[in-house]
Amino acid sequence: MVVLHVMRASSSSSSSPPAEVGEEEAGEFLHECAASSPVEDVAAALAGVAALQAHLLSLCRCLRGRMVEGRTAAGELERAVAEAESYASKEQVRHNKFLSPRALREHIKNIEKAAVAALQESPEALLLQQKSSDDKHGNVQLWWAGKELAIGKKLSDYIGVNDKTKIVIRLRHISQPS
Repeated sequence: MVVLHVMRASSSSSSSPPAEVGEEEAGEFLHECAASSPVEDVAAALAGVAALQAHLLSLCRCLRGRMVEGRTAAGELERAVAEAESYASKEQVRHNKFLSPRALREHIKNIEKAAVAALQESPEALLLQQKSSDDKHGNVQLWWAGKELAIGKKLSDYIGVNDKTKIVIRLRHISQPS
């Protein structure tokens, strides 16, 4: 299996490669796939994991702010937020740990449940529900070695057939002209 070290780059509508320094957001993670995987499947999987990771981290930031504002000493909520932040952090890359979409969803559910119990408000009132990000999955570009990976090709067209490869991929959400 090919290991992809994914770094998210800021949104852009240009077709130039993402800048090397200073353009990345906090989102970084590892993903594993076969070298023979189609680029569009890899892009969809990476966009899904990136969206879940971003949602989870923003949820954690939001709840940390509410806990500080309200001086809430909710032990269960604090523990759930700390575990989720730890799981979704880019520190996992250093330890060669992959992010699982299932585990990310589970952390989101745990945080929502703990927040409702600790803050005694409905999830709607807490604004915890994830905004639909399904439309973003089709609007991503993958970049490797200064080249955009074209939809319709396979990953092996770029990196070869060796399944014991580790590469750094930049994931960029592109904005649609309106």
